[in-house]
Amino acid sequence: MSSPRPIPIPWSARWREFRVRYVPLIFFALLVGAIGVMLKYYSATGNLHGIGEGVRSLLAAPQPARIEQWLVAPYTIVEQGTAVAVLSPVDARADFDLLRSLFEMARVRLQPSLAENNAMNFERIRVELLKTRSELAVARVKLELAERDVLRNTPLYKEKLVAEDIYELSVNARDALKAEVEEKAKASSEIEHRLEELRSIGEPDALSNASAIPEWLSQLEQAQASAASNLQPLTLLAPITGMTGVPLRQPGEFVLAGEPLLAINALRSDRVVAYLRQPYPLEPKVGMPARVTTRTKPRQVFWSHIEQIGAHMEILTNSLAIVRPDALVDVALPVMLPVPDHVTVRPGEIVDLLIPDAPTESSSPVPSAKVTLIHQQSSSIKR
Repeated sequence: MSSPRPIPIPWSARWREFRVRYVPLIFFALLVGAIGVMLKYYSATGNLHGIGEGVRSLLAAPQPARIEQWLVAPYTIVEQGTAVAVLSPVDARADFDLLRSLFEMARVRLQPSLAENNAMNFERIRVELLKTRSELAVARVKLELAERDVLRNTPLYKEKLVAEDIYELSVNARDALKAEVEEKAKASSEIEHRLEELRSIGEPDALSNASAIPEWLSQLEQAQASAASNLQPLTLLAPITGMTGVPLRQPGEFVLAGEPLLAINALRSDRVVAYLRQPYPLEPKVGMPARVTTRTKPRQVFWSHIEQIGAHMEILTNSLAIVRPDALVDVALPVMLPVPDHVTVRPGEIVDLLIPDAPTESSSPVPSAKVTLIHQQSSSIKR
């Protein structure tokens, strides 16, 4: 006897059975997977929050001046060395320096040089030597006359033909002239010896003296040109490549030396600074790996490492500060992490960090800083 023919089941009944038995399981599995992906990539992943820090430069006035013109508009990207502003100096000291340099140049041109002064002093000493020699010759002649008087008066004094006062006067005159001759001879010898020592200074080479004066004048002319350049308009150049902010002073205003005029911010951060609040979730160590996730679309995920740890607790004043109701300030320990060159993190941007437990000495090295871009995918599930 043949088996009965199976009763045919319509496809609508089969589809209804599939929806009742299998669709809830499939939907639950997809939901669990979506939740896992969101927790891994799209949620605030990490146990720390950091903020990007970049270079910031402040342009300041080098001296008291008046702002003539701003050459760039606010929020303009400028390259390093680009002209930013034009200033007109108003410092009275620059005028004084210019006048003083002109006075020094005129004095060098009109007054005799040092070599000429030495030559004049040398000639003056030589004249004094000649005068001393002439006086010595006169004193020697007078000494001879006095010697004759003494020789003539000596026998006459013995014979009582000359008074004692006259004899003593002639003897004293001879002795005085003898001392004068000795002193003048000694002075003349010393002056001659000193002149021989000063001959190289008193009689300089004319060529060397002539070459020294133009050199001094050239140096003074350079100083005069430098002082005159201080009165010319100054052009401020951008020290770094970045975006300009809003100028703190407007054209026509007077500024002092060192007064900030414009801030230039770098286009990317060189490092990320994270903050550990007490109690610490982990004990930071230099070299520990960290996974950094940005909050941009698409998100960027890259690996870095702890490069430096702060020496003391700092008071937070940036966007990461969270002041508790029972505290006056927010205090945390800064931790610095470098940003790879191929990753762009804007200065002031908040990122999330995931730092695993402290690695042991045998642990693997820091992962390479490979950037992962996570694109959001929209999916709809129809029941």
